[in-house]
Amino acid sequence: MDITFIGAAQTVTGSLHLFEYKKQKFILECGLFQGHREEAERINRTFPFKPKDIQAVILSHAHIDHSGNLPNLVQRGFSGPIYCTAATKDVATLLLADSAKIQEYDFAYLNKKRKKSGLPPKELLYTQTDVDSTVKLLTPVAYEEPFEPVKGVKTRLFDAGHILGSSVILLEADGKRILFSGDLGRKNMPIIRDPVIVKDINYFISESTYGGRTHKSFEGMTDEFRGIIKKGIDKGSKIIIPAFAVERTQVLVAILKNLYDEGTLEDVPVYVDSPLATNVTDVFRRHPECFDKETRKILEESDPFNFPGLHYVKDNEESKRLNAQQGPMIIMSASGMCEGGRVVHHLIHSIEDDRNMIVITGFQARGTLGRRILEGSKTVYIFNDEYTVRAKVYFIGGLSAHADGNDITEYIQSCNGSTLKKIYLIHGDIEESIALQDKIESRFSIDTDIPQSMTRVQI
Repeated sequence: MDITFIGAAQTVTGSLHLFEYKKQKFILECGLFQGHREEAERINRTFPFKPKDIQAVILSHAHIDHSGNLPNLVQRGFSGPIYCTAATKDVATLLLADSAKIQEYDFAYLNKKRKKSGLPPKELLYTQTDVDSTVKLLTPVAYEEPFEPVKGVKTRLFDAGHILGSSVILLEADGKRILFSGDLGRKNMPIIRDPVIVKDINYFISESTYGGRTHKSFEGMTDEFRGIIKKGIDKGSKIIIPAFAVERTQVLVAILKNLYDEGTLEDVPVYVDSPLATNVTDVFRRHPECFDKETRKILEESDPFNFPGLHYVKDNEESKRLNAQQGPMIIMSASGMCEGGRVVHHLIHSIEDDRNMIVITGFQARGTLGRRILEGSKTVYIFNDEYTVRAKVYFIGGLSAHADGNDITEYIQSCNGSTLKKIYLIHGDIEESIALQDKIESRFSIDTDIPQSMTRVQI
C-alpha cells in the first residue's frame, strides 16, 4: 500500500490523502483548504492526480475541510462511490449545498469589486449542479459494516465521537491494519457517543489539531461560558458567537438550554442565525442512533434543541433586522472561522462597539478572520473594508470536538500500542504536531513522522 499525504499535511485544513494498492487508487477525504484567499484558490483548484483515475473516496465526516472539495473532484471527472455513514451523507448534503451558495454570494460580491477595478471575474470553484452530482455518489455504510473501496482492501468505519456520523477508518490489506483517525473526538462530551477504540492496529494516521494542548473539562468550560454570558447580559451586550453549523451549534444550544432552565437566560433572546445550522439540527433529530444515552433519554421527554426564547432564523431579512436590535442578546451564526456566511455581517455591525462581545468557541485556522480576531488584531479587514476591533473577545476552548494531546495518547494506548509500528501525524499546525510527536515517542517509543505535503510512503 502506497500513501501520498497531499492536504492537511503540516496544516489543519484541506484534508486529502491518496492510497494506491495493486494499481488501484482511492482517496480518503477531499476537503477545502481554508486560509488566505489566493493560496486557498490555488490549492483548491489543483489536484496532483487525475480525478477520473480515482476509483473511490472514503469520507470520515462531513466538515467542509474534509468534504468541501468533492464537487470539484466530480466536476473534473471522478464518478465512483463516496463511502460514508448515513448521518454523514445527510449532513454533507447540506454542507456542500451551503458551500456552493456561499461561493456564489461571495464571488458575486468580489467580482463586482473586480469589475470596478477593471479586473476579469473569477470563476466559481463549483456550482449547485456539481453538488447535486456529488450527492448522488454518496454511498452510506453502517458502522462496522465491511466494504471494499477497491479490490483487496477491507474497510470498516467506527464511531469517531467527533460530530454526528463521524468515523475512524480501518483499512486492512495483506495482513496490515491501518487506522485513519479523521477528526478524533473526546470522551464525555454531550449529545454524541465516545470514540470507539479499534484494537491491534499496525499503522495509525492521526490528526494533531490540538496535539500540544490540554482542553479544559466540559464542566469547567460551562462555568466559564456562564460567567461570560452573565457579563454580557449585565452590559447589555450583543454576544456574537461564530459557530460551526454542525455539532458546535447543537452543543451550544444544549448548554444554553441548561442556562435557561437554571434562570440565567430569562428574557434574553437567543438567535441561531443560520439556515444551515437549523437544517443540520433537523438532521440531528433524524439520527438518534448516533446519540449517547443521556441525549436519547432527554429526547424521550423533550426536544434537546429548543427552549423558550430560542429563535431559529432562516429568513435573510430577519437576519438583517438583528443588526439594528439592541442587546442583551445572543447571536450564534456560521461560519465558525468567520470566513463567510451571516456571522461576517453581524461582525461588521458589532465589532467596533465596546459594549459587545465576540466569543470564539473553536479552532481558527491560520489566515482566517477568526484567527486574526482571536490573536488580538486591533484592526481587521472584512470584504476589503477596515474595521477597528473594540468588542471584547473571549475564547472558550473546552467546547472543542477534537481530541487533545492527552486524549490521542490515551487512545493509542487503548488501541494496544504494542502492535503499532508507525504513526503519521497530520491535520495540525507544525508546532502542535511536534508537541504530540514528542509526547508519543517519549511515552511509547513508537516511530512518529510528520509528513509534508506530497510525502509518499509505502506500508
